[in-house]
Amino acid sequence: MTVQGRTPEWAWFDGRLVPFAEARVPVEDRGLQFGEALYEVVAVTGGQPFRLAEHVDRMLAGARELGLEAGVPAAPVWQHIVEQLHRRERLRTAILYAQITGGTAPRAHLAGDQTLPCFFAYLRAFDFPAPADAARGIAVITVPESRWHRCNLKTVMLLPAVLAKREAAERGAAEAIFVGRDGFVNEGASSTVFAVKARAVTTPPRTQRILPGVSAVVVQEICAELGIRYRVQPLTLSDLATADEVFLASTTMLLMPVSRLDSRPLSGGSAGPLSLQLAYHFQRLFWGTLAP
Repeated sequence: MTVQGRTPEWAWFDGRLVPFAEARVPVEDRGLQFGEALYEVVAVTGGQPFRLAEHVDRMLAGARELGLEAGVPAAPVWQHIVEQLHRRERLRTAILYAQITGGTAPRAHLAGDQTLPCFFAYLRAFDFPAPADAARGIAVITVPESRWHRCNLKTVMLLPAVLAKREAAERGAAEAIFVGRDGFVNEGASSTVFAVKARAVTTPPRTQRILPGVSAVVVQEICAELGIRYRVQPLTLSDLATADEVFLASTTMLLMPVSRLDSRPLSGGSAGPLSLQLAYHFQRLFWGTLAP
């Protein structure tokens, strides 16, 4: 699960392909100065985006709340962007990073009516988890919730997530899970949380505290296909600690079992059997998009 070092050569910037070095936002871009921006990360294998429509729909829904919907390209345009970038980058596996900002205007909290949103995107090589990675599982820590109250919007205001992931790395873990003051589990810094109890999968409800995860939809579909109970209900930190298994899902993790929670072993310190079964099916679905 590592981002490759090579810098992209091309970017899609405000409606056209430009050399990556030329894809720069002005100093007074509202995403830069106010955090008035949304983003999406889409997995791309063999030039084919995974679950692109869901990612586009999520950005559009958030953009409507920020008043930026006019700047979000339609799904066929996103597909065209991916094709154009892949034709030049030729990456076997990659992530598409796409962002829309409030555009550029003289610095003021309220932008003028003539301010136009800015949309850009690029591909970067990325190594997705292999089955062996899922079999090992990952260590996870929990941290107090420190984000704003509209986490259902995928904004670029990611400092709390950066700090949480930094703490996780310092403690030898790969991810951090945010827990609210009321003791209820929200989500990972960049993932959706699932608990397994008596072969039933449970994930917290999608309120304003939690981003509606595209990968969570995939997990639900797999559970339905396999006849595994799937429940949406609040989870406490105690629920995680006493669960038979815990796993995470995200665009970059795919489906990843948790082997340690706050330094305590889960599932005997390895990936649980149901998590492994789901991870296998998720990977089979995901890698099936890879063109020969």
